[in-house]
Amino acid sequence: MQKLNEILKGVNYSGQVDSRNIKGIFYDSRKIKKDSLFIAIKGFNVDGHRYINKAIELGANSILIDQNIKNDYSIPFIKVKDSRKAMSKIASNFFGDCSKNISITGITGTNGKTSITYLINHILKFNNYSTGSLGTLGFYGPNGIKNTGFTTPESIELQNIFSTLYNGGVTHLNMEISSHSLALNRVDNVDVDIAIFTNLTRDHLDFHSDMSDYFSTKLKLFKRLSSNKVAIINFDDPYCQEIINQTKAKILTYGFNSKADIYPINIKMSLTSSEFEINYKNKIFKIKTHLSGNFNIYNILASIVCCNILGIDMHSIIEAINQLDLIPGRFESYIKKNGGIVIIDYAHSPDAFEKIFSLVKSIQPNHHIITLFGCGGDRDKDKRSIMGSISEKFSDKIIITDDNPRYEDPNLIIKQIISGFKNDNYVVCNDREKAIKKAFLELNKNQILLILGKGVEQYQITQDQKTKHSDTEIIKELL
Repeated sequence: MQKLNEILKGVNYSGQVDSRNIKGIFYDSRKIKKDSLFIAIKGFNVDGHRYINKAIELGANSILIDQNIKNDYSIPFIKVKDSRKAMSKIASNFFGDCSKNISITGITGTNGKTSITYLINHILKFNNYSTGSLGTLGFYGPNGIKNTGFTTPESIELQNIFSTLYNGGVTHLNMEISSHSLALNRVDNVDVDIAIFTNLTRDHLDFHSDMSDYFSTKLKLFKRLSSNKVAIINFDDPYCQEIINQTKAKILTYGFNSKADIYPINIKMSLTSSEFEINYKNKIFKIKTHLSGNFNIYNILASIVCCNILGIDMHSIIEAINQLDLIPGRFESYIKKNGGIVIIDYAHSPDAFEKIFSLVKSIQPNHHIITLFGCGGDRDKDKRSIMGSISEKFSDKIIITDDNPRYEDPNLIIKQIISGFKNDNYVVCNDREKAIKKAFLELNKNQILLILGKGVEQYQITQDQKTKHSDTEIIKELL
């Protein structure tokens, strides 16, 4: 419980405020409890200002708004310029600003966020750190896994997580920071100690106006870092230098370029493992991991630098990496009894497609590639034909299916994918489970089935309905 005037500290507002007790803060009127603050947010589909009366009926004793709303009640109506921005500060105040008491590593970029978050958390746990992680795979805390529904949750949920972790004795948190969370002020009041930049390629252009806007949003994380913080940056990415120029943080770089602070040499790779050496601080270390692909080497390099900064010696870091079996939904490999190979991966952008296809083709140039994928509804439409074109360049056969069509017509999505094809070596099967089962049964020796787009997702979204679905569970049942 907090006082209303106390949780508004640092927020510019107008309206009469007193010291009444606030037992909870909510932006969803359906969750309102007695003596709580309702924060009205104008969302993309729903405007919270329309639910003020409902919130008061349910027990809200104060209302925060960013529109001109007539107050017909005796409770405080607090006016701010931007409800989302104010909510971030209010949430931090309400839950005790606990991000300052935890060592937080924030990972941002188009690809690699989930894998790096998972890797860092694994290394820390392996070395007996009290640690948690937050991202696409859910929230890993002291009591196991919880699905948050967002890569980076809203600020209220986020600050509540920090408070829970701190009070539970957790000292480190590794979290994905999405461009959406940066644009929508979810992480404005998160004290990030180490920020990692993976890369920037085409994605989320349904949300960002163009690549320049996309990058500017990512850049916010690094511009906020003070001189006592650390930025770990992919040296090989074209945006690297711009980030270096605009952050005050201490810089460490990783990549395949020998000018980076850490880089790999003598790489040997298969579909199920990698062996390579790394040069770090002019010392050579050998790594043998179950993870494969140059993209995973990038992820490993970033994780090594981060964990070394956090105080773990190199030999302990490498031992942890070598003992990791896989990252859920990231290049998960399975072998059918007849020798056919199935790979499940979250790849859902043109760059991720290019990387995974190039890897498979470089390792198994004589295997036939069968690709099964779809594209998400209510997302960047222009990338669909590009992904179709990339898949055709590498695949011997393509199976187009549904992948969270949401409120779009699934057949229109498929039509847009097909527009990127030059040939007709594809089939269409909207039912993803049926498509996977048929593809698996027809899979033969010297063939690789790539199931792309969903990774560890446990559902299929059609309009506002979530139906249970797991690519991985289907394959495991068939094996």
